Amino acid sequence: MLFKYFRIGLIILVCGQAAAAEVAMVMSVQGKVTRLAEAAPVPVEAFVKLKEGDKLSLEKDARLQLLYFDNGRHETWSGAGRLEMTRREGKASGLAAAEVKSLPMVMVTQIARTPELDGQGRGGVTRLRAVPNHDAIIKLEDTYHDLKSRAGPNDLGPEAYLLSGLFEMRELDRVERVLGDLQQDGPKNPEAGLLISLYRKAVRSARESKK
Repeated sequence: MLFKYFRIGLIILVCGQAAAAEVAMVMSVQGKVTRLAEAAPVPVEAFVKLKEGDKLSLEKDARLQLLYFDNGRHETWSGAGRLEMTRREGKASGLAAAEVKSLPMVMVTQIARTPELDGQGRGGVTRLRAVPNHDAIIKLEDTYHDLKSRAGPNDLGPEAYLLSGLFEMRELDRVERVLGDLQQDGPKNPEAGLLISLYRKAVRSARESKK
């Protein structure tokens, strides 16, 4: 009997952890989009990761782009309605059908490792690789240039891929050079400032941790 209860408890624990898994990243937000948290709605910004079961509310002027880690599905939602996160796609209520495309999994897998901010706004909550060799960096940059050549003018996906890879490889000086390039293009893309802010905090935290 004791074993039975232990097994049931373990199943509940595993299911709970699965339900809380991060399944997607917000790649772009226009208009008002909020996450319907238990206490109060929370504004949704670009480069925030969403968990399975999260529920979003979109206002009539909203446009939201999501990237799912499990299958590379990229969704663009527009207009007013509700959206619930599942592992591989968004479950809509009151929304027009999403524009859907698939992104290369080499890009998606790396973007999924984008560092997150902790509760104090400190960056760098991610796993760092061992110090990479020169070939690994060249391969990362070559893949970035290939992705960039096929991306739209305001698509920051390739930059998110490159920054995530460089940061994971501890190439902090290179990260800062990429951020400098993005800073110059900032006025052309409102999402760039958020990506710059995220990685500047992540780099600062990583450097301080070495002291």
